[in-house]
Amino acid sequence: MKLFLILLFVSCSKLSYIVEQGVGQVSLEYNDIDVENFLHNPKYDQKFQDKVLLIQKAKQYFYEYFELKPSDIYDEVKLLDQEAVTFLVIHSPQNEIRAIKTSFPIVGSFPYLGFFSKHSALAYKTEKEQEGFHVYMRPVFAYSTLNHPLWPFDDNILSSFFHYNDHQLVELIFHELVHTVFFVKNDMSFNENFAQFLARELVVEFFKYEQKKKSELEELKRNNMLISNLIIKSAKELTVLYQQNQSEPNILKVYLENNFYPQMKNLCLKLKVKSCWPLRGEWNNARFAAFGTYEKKQDKIEELFLKKKMSLKNFFLFVIDKEQKFKSSEDFLMFLTKGSV
Repeated sequence: MKLFLILLFVSCSKLSYIVEQGVGQVSLEYNDIDVENFLHNPKYDQKFQDKVLLIQKAKQYFYEYFELKPSDIYDEVKLLDQEAVTFLVIHSPQNEIRAIKTSFPIVGSFPYLGFFSKHSALAYKTEKEQEGFHVYMRPVFAYSTLNHPLWPFDDNILSSFFHYNDHQLVELIFHELVHTVFFVKNDMSFNENFAQFLARELVVEFFKYEQKKKSELEELKRNNMLISNLIIKSAKELTVLYQQNQSEPNILKVYLENNFYPQMKNLCLKLKVKSCWPLRGEWNNARFAAFGTYEKKQDKIEELFLKKKMSLKNFFLFVIDKEQKFKSSEDFLMFLTKGSV
C-alpha cells in the first residue's frame, strides 16, 4: 500500500526511471557468486581473487576500526557484462553552472541520475541536450544502495571494482562503507566529500605506509588540490561572466580557449603532472557542476578534523552524532562547524 501511494506522486518519466533502476538493481543480485566459492574456484583469474580477498580484509578492518556491527555487504561477487556498473548523467542550464536536481520520494533529491543501461543514459543525455541543457556523462565503476532498509539485498562486489589498483580499491571500499552507515538526506555534496575524506585517511592506516609513501601521497593530494582549486576558480569566473553577459552565446567557448585550457596546461607542467586529466574530454557547465558536487567541501571537512584534534574514529562518531540531531534546512556542513571554526 505504501509503495502504491508513493507511485501516485511520481511523474511518468520518473516512474519509468524508477522501474528501470529497480530492474537494473535486481539484476545485480542474479547469478552472483558467494565469496568463498569465488576465492576457491580455479576457473576465476587469480588476480581477481586477490582483489576480492583484499576487499574482505578492508571490510573487516573498517568495522573493527570504527567498532561497528558488520553487515553482509560484499559477501558475494557479481561478474558484469560491461566495464562500468552505471552511467552518471548531470545536466545544467546554458548560462549557469548548476546541477539540476531530480527529486524522488523517501530518498530525497539528487544532482544527477545514474543508469544501469548505457543506452538509456545516452537517450537521457540526448533528450536533455535537445532541451537546450549542457550535459555531462561518465561511467561509474562503483555503486552503492546505501544499505537502505527498504532494499532487501546487500551490495555485491562488482567486477567493475577490479578496474582499480589496490590502493584505489581499498579507498573505494572504505568510501562505500561510509555511505552505508552515514548519509545526510538532500546533501549529496557533503556525503561524497565526507566519505572521500574518511576513506583517504583510513587507507593510509590500513596499508601502514612508510613515510616515503606518505610523502608521495601528500604530494599527490597537494597537486590534486591545486588542480581542483583551478577548476573551482574557473567555475566561479564563468559564473560571473554568465551573470554579466547573459545574452552572449559564446562565453564558455571563449573562456575555455583563452583561459581554462592554457592555465591548466601551465599548471600541470609546473607540477610535473604526467597525465593532466582536466585536459582530456570536453568541459561544459554540467561537467563543472559535477566536479563541484564532489570536490568543493573536502578542504573544509579536513580543516574541521584538524581543529577538533580528534582521532579519525572519534571524528566519525562526532559527525554521526551531529547528523542525528540535524533537523534544519540549512547546509549540513554549516551546522556541523558551528562553534568549531
